[in-house]
Amino acid sequence: MKKRISEFNKYITDEYLKKINTILLNHYNITPTSVEKVRSAFKVNTERSIYCLKEFKHNDKKASIGYHLTRFLKDNGFDGVADYIKTVDGKDVIKYNKRYYYLTSWIEGSECDFKDINVLKQACAFLADFHNKSKGFNINSIKIKSNYNKWEKKVLSIKKDLLKFKSIIASKILKTYFDEEYYKLIDFNLKLCDKALQIFSKESYKKLCEKAKKEKLICHDSFYYQNLLINNNGKMFLIDLDSVIYDLPIYDLAKFIRRIMNKSYIEWNFEIAKDLIFAYNEVRKIERDEFEVFLGHLIIPHRFWKLGKKRYLKRKEWSEEKYLKKLNKEIRLKDKREEFINKFIENYLIK
Repeated sequence: MKKRISEFNKYITDEYLKKINTILLNHYNITPTSVEKVRSAFKVNTERSIYCLKEFKHNDKKASIGYHLTRFLKDNGFDGVADYIKTVDGKDVIKYNKRYYYLTSWIEGSECDFKDINVLKQACAFLADFHNKSKGFNINSIKIKSNYNKWEKKVLSIKKDLLKFKSIIASKILKTYFDEEYYKLIDFNLKLCDKALQIFSKESYKKLCEKAKKEKLICHDSFYYQNLLINNNGKMFLIDLDSVIYDLPIYDLAKFIRRIMNKSYIEWNFEIAKDLIFAYNEVRKIERDEFEVFLGHLIIPHRFWKLGKKRYLKRKEWSEEKYLKKLNKEIRLKDKREEFINKFIENYLIK
C-alpha cells in the first residue's frame, strides 16, 4: 500500500494541494498536516485524526445515498462502514470548481487477501450481513437505480453484441489469429446467453423481484477487494457505498463468486464455491428460486463479451499479445466452467 501511495503522490501538485486545503479548512474547519493520494481518494492527516476525502465528477446524489445508507446501516447494527462527516454548515457533500467532495473517517486497514479461503468465507458472511442490515433502505428525495426485472433485457443486449462480433469477423477478408479463435467460441457463449435468458424470463424470477421491490433489497454492486478492507483485528469494512442499487441480493453474491472463480489460484473450483455459498447462507438464508438466479448470473459470458466489445466496438489499443492472453484464459477455463455449472445444477437445482 505504501508503494501505491508514493506512486500517486507524485501527481499531487502544489496547486492541487492548495485546493484540497481550502476545501478542508473552509468547509470542515480541518487543518491537515499532510495529504496523500490513495487510489481514488485523499488520505488527510491531522494532529488528532485521519480522514478520507473523496472527489468525484458526478452530481451530489451518489454521495448523499452513501451518507444516508451509512446512517441506516449503523442504526441497524452494521458498523463495518466509515462515518460520514458533515460540513460546518451541515451538508453531506460540497461542490467546488465543478467537482464534488465528501469526507469520511479513515479506515486503517489493508485489502483482503483472497488467496486465503477463510478470508473469502468471512467476506461472504459479511456480504450477507450487509444485505440483512440494508433491507428496507429508501430515500424519498433521491432515486436509486433499480435492476429488478431488467436482466432479461441486459442479456439480450449481450447476445445482440455477440452476434454483431460474429458478423464483423465473418465479413473480414483478412482475419487475425485472435479473430479466428474468438469466432470459434461465439456460438458456445451464445448458448450460455440463451440459458441465462430462460432463467430471467421465468415467472419465479419475476416473483422474486416483486418481493424484493416491496422489501427494498439493496446490492453494493462492487463488492470486491478494492472496496473491502480488513484491520489488524480481522474486522472487515465496506467502502464506496455511492453506487448501491436495488437488485436481488443473490446478484451481489453471484458476481463476487464469479470473479473469484476466474482467478488462476481457483479456476472454477466447485468445492470452494460451495464453502462460500455455505458461509453466506449461514447468515442470510438463500431461497430455492434464488439458486437458479445465481446460476443465471454465473453463466452470463461477461468476460468474453467485454473482450469482444473492446476489440470490435471500442477498438481498444491493446497489444495483440494482451488480447490473446485474455482470450486464451477464456479457452483454458471453458471446460472447467462447464463442469462447474453441471455440478452446481446437480447440487442446488435438482430435487
